[in-house]
Amino acid sequence: MTVKAISATILLGAIPLNVYQLPDGGYKVDAIGVMGAVDKKGSALTKFIAGKSALALPFGGYNFTQAQSIPVEGNAQLIKPIPIALATAYWLNEATKGNVKAQALVQASMAESIERRADAAFSIKRTEPEYNLRFGEFFESVMLENRKEVIERRLPGDDLYLPDGIN
Repeated sequence: MTVKAISATILLGAIPLNVYQLPDGGYKVDAIGVMGAVDKKGSALTKFIAGKSALALPFGGYNFTQAQSIPVEGNAQLIKPIPIALATAYWLNEATKGNVKAQALVQASMAESIERRADAAFSIKRTEPEYNLRFGEFFESVMLENRKEVIERRLPGDDLYLPDGIN
């Protein structure tokens, strides 16, 4: 009897991402969805792995063609998902290269991570749809702030912090 992975689609705001729970309980994600989340496709992830970014170094030996294919329940095709750590390193690399969507995705993910832990610390209960709505709102606010026309209107001191009472 073949043990199969279980597939689910999660939402990062409005961005769908296929995730897989492996027979050992671990998780992996769909490489095409990871690239699509930041408006990339084709061999972008392969180029990242082969590149010189410090973020890619831990994945230097990763090879999609040699990765083990995994059967998925309810699906006749075999998949080759990638580790979550590779997906997040790729998104962070894209963010550092100026990919606005990647920047928003990384910021929203970090904010949600802290918010979930704060909710746990204060015994706040939220549903997954509530977290997803909050993620989407944060993502959209970052996207709005990073729009080209907004950036072009900023003045050279707009980002400076001035203590109370200076002005």
